[in-house]
Amino acid sequence: MRNLIVIDLEWNTASRKLKVDPELAAKMPFEIIEIGAVKLDDRLAPVETFHRRVRPQLYTQLQYHIAQVTGRTQQSLGEGKPFASVAADLFDFAGEDPVFASWGTSDPDVLLSNLVFHAMNPIPAFGALNVQAVFSNFAEGTTRGNQRSIEYALDFLRMEKDLPFHEALSDALYAARILQTTLKPEQEAGGTPASLLGGFVYDPFLNRQLEERVELGKDVQVTEYLRNRSYACPACGRPVSGDWLEINPGKSWFAAGVCPEHGDIELTAKRARRSRVPAIMIRIRIPQGPLFIPQPASQKEPLVWVDPDA
Repeated sequence: MRNLIVIDLEWNTASRKLKVDPELAAKMPFEIIEIGAVKLDDRLAPVETFHRRVRPQLYTQLQYHIAQVTGRTQQSLGEGKPFASVAADLFDFAGEDPVFASWGTSDPDVLLSNLVFHAMNPIPAFGALNVQAVFSNFAEGTTRGNQRSIEYALDFLRMEKDLPFHEALSDALYAARILQTTLKPEQEAGGTPASLLGGFVYDPFLNRQLEERVELGKDVQVTEYLRNRSYACPACGRPVSGDWLEINPGKSWFAAGVCPEHGDIELTAKRARRSRVPAIMIRIRIPQGPLFIPQPASQKEPLVWVDPDA
């Protein structure tokens, strides 16, 4: 397994009190103000931590809601170091060829946008891993990543909440503990981090998704339309095809495709809501983990909660 580092980022964004050039804001919608990270060993045990505050350059006024959630003060924004210095320290800490694991998929995207905005050259390569999806898969028994909070996962696994929330290092430590606890039974059964997590590691540098809104006539059969049109990999543009299934009658459709270079491709279509004319939203996506093929509504079984301590 590549160097596995659990990270958590706190960031700031535009506020009403601070006017920011729209072009600059579009390049970096969220500016990192704090980084916490935990290095894991080959058994997923924490072995070293990293914590830095970052002095913002673009969003220098703390946004109200972020202040409310994090408990940060305006004065604290001046206590950090420049982003370039902190980023260099982070990658020194992470080591060669790291995988940054985070709760959800936002942190790798925000990290990458900050690296680009601050013209880091070259931008260090790194992989990404969604701990939330790992928890959903192994702990909850669903291969569809649910939007769960860290606090929910701690309660589900009956883990202690002995650290403050919404602080970068604390949340990184919580995510690391959740990952280790979630995979403990699998490791005891002989699984290794590489075998258990390999399918969840993804490349955050790829363009992973394309979306298109298509207006259809009232008499058009959606499944037939979807089967007869062409699709392309969002990363490389190579043709992708799949056998479309109607998941929810008249509402959603799914197809599993394959790109020869980028592997599994998820194709979904949903009936557009609040549309004056019949329309569907088509999404072509490289999944950030194992491909999940949903069952049609008529074949779904009721979800049964399993007590993790039973």
